[in-house]
Parts: sequence; C-alpha cells; structure tokens
Amino acid sequence: MAQYVTVTDVDEYLGDGWADTGQKGRYVAMANAWLSAQRIDSTEPVPDEIKTAAAELAAAAEEGVLYEQHEQGQVTQDEVEADGVRSNRRYAASADSFGDNAALPQRVQFALALIEPYRKLPMGITVGYRNGCI
Repeated sequence: MAQYVTVTDVDEYLGDGWADTGQKGRYVAMANAWLSAQRIDSTEPVPDEIKTAAAELAAAAEEGVLYEQHEQGQVTQDEVEADGVRSNRRYAASADSFGDNAALPQRVQFALALIEPYRKLPMGITVGYRNGCI
C-alpha cells in the first residue's frame, strides 16, 4: 500500500484536533488504503491535491463514513383503491441528485474530484467495427 499522507500532513491540513490522537494513525491508514485502491499514478513528491484528498478521506474515516455502505434510492410503497380494487406498488425511488457518486459523503466526493487527474486508466483493449465489418 502506498503512503500518500501522514498524520502530520493531516494535522497541518485539518488542525491537531481533527481526531482522537490514539486513532489518527488508523484513520490515516484507512485513507491511504482507499487511495491505493483508486489506481493513482505514483509521483514523488506527492502532489498537494492528493494530500488534500487524503486528509479529507482521513476525516471521513474519523466520521465513520469513508467505508459506509450507501444506497442510491429508498424503497417506497403506493396503494390505490378504486371501485373495490386495491393495487399496491413497491419501488425504489432514485436519489434526487446528480452523478455516479451522488450517494457518497461530501468529503469522499471532494477527494474523488481532487484525485481524478492522477488516476491511471485501466489497461484494456477496445474492439470496434469499421465500415460495418467484423
């Protein structure tokens, strides 16, 4: 796992009181692990945007929302009755928000925006059709 940020870096960005001293190392490790999973190009020194993202992620870890599961919608139920016939409908209402990361906490969305220019594109092959031929 790469180390993008240290406790000292996060203390400088958020101030010394951002978390309980005994837990800071754990939260910073969680932020570094989260960033490592994002396929960020390794550059030395670590760019300020990535350090800022890591600090935000450490704070999100302290708040308990970095690895929290989120749902995109809420289950809703409607019931209609007419002429003695009753109809029930259950569905998942989509979130009234924008983007793939809309259900993520604000700090995590901010971190994703900061690291986007530094993410590696996954290797792969694009297969296309030319002139309608296979």
